Amino acid sequence: MPQKRILYFDVLNILACICVIWLHCNSVLYSYDPGAGLWRLSLFVQVICHFAVPAFFMISGANLMNYREKYSTAEFIKRRFLRTLIPLLIWSGILLVKQCSQGLVELEDFQHVVFLFLTSSIETVYWFFFPLFAIYLCIPVLSLIARGGRKNDKYFLYMALMGIFFTSVFPFFADQIHLGYSDHIIFPMAMGFLPYALLGYYLANNQPSRPVCACIYAVGIACAFYMYRGTISMSAMKGGLDKDLIDYQSFASYGFAIAVFLFFRNRQFRLFDNARARKLLSVVSGASFGVYLIHMLTMELFGMVTGVETYSYGWQLFGEIPVYFIALAVVLLVKKIPYLGKILFP
Repeated sequence: MPQKRILYFDVLNILACICVIWLHCNSVLYSYDPGAGLWRLSLFVQVICHFAVPAFFMISGANLMNYREKYSTAEFIKRRFLRTLIPLLIWSGILLVKQCSQGLVELEDFQHVVFLFLTSSIETVYWFFFPLFAIYLCIPVLSLIARGGRKNDKYFLYMALMGIFFTSVFPFFADQIHLGYSDHIIFPMAMGFLPYALLGYYLANNQPSRPVCACIYAVGIACAFYMYRGTISMSAMKGGLDKDLIDYQSFASYGFAIAVFLFFRNRQFRLFDNARARKLLSVVSGASFGVYLIHMLTMELFGMVTGVETYSYGWQLFGEIPVYFIALAVVLLVKKIPYLGKILFP
């Protein structure tokens, strides 16, 4: 029996994919110039799109934590391997060949190739896959907790909150007041990006009350505002771009991402309340992984063909639109090619 798709997962997946591309059209941010309106616009784009990467981790946690209800752990690992690692290796290889042919990279030996892959040096945006793989490796153990039913969901919330506090909240505010602390003050059960996956599963399976939702939305808005204003203030003191608040493991990132995920979870999306619209949505959502794999290549080729000025208001605001739809069209067309489509864009 085919798995029933969850509408808000598809909507959030598509929006997150577009926002990730928008972030990567946003290179002005790293040329620190606080007096320039274009730089402040770039920071604003960074903030409003910041939920996108966490959203992918949250959707993964929500989708995969109950895999034992559908198939074995061996099948889970096989599916993740075929759907993510193989395409990543293939596209890394394609991009590496391209870079070598352009004289951008000179390979020394096989160890050098492995180094380039493991450090995301072939394509920097592929860094995302390494924490994703780490989450995949945690899920077989965490799924045993999920198998215990709703009564065990509180353990996911506990682990997520402890992880956020000890890796984000406590270190940030301790640094602000110049309070020394040991690097060993951690919560090892929920480090890295795992709290996003835990929260995704928890929020997908538990409906907070309306007052709690309102509080979460308020905190999310406050976190987004602080991410923007705080980055400006802290960068001014530093004399360069301060990335503390726009780091994906900052407390501001967690607060904003949780609010956005919950907002989409609570929407009805009546616009897609028919079989044809849902089918279209599922097809577009299913292409997001492929779009992510090729969007930087698409952006590069689009710039070469059009000669578009990337340090401009137009590109900062609308550059993601042609890049997304071109990449989407390529993915959907290649998916129709027997065998090749399943290998390149499963």
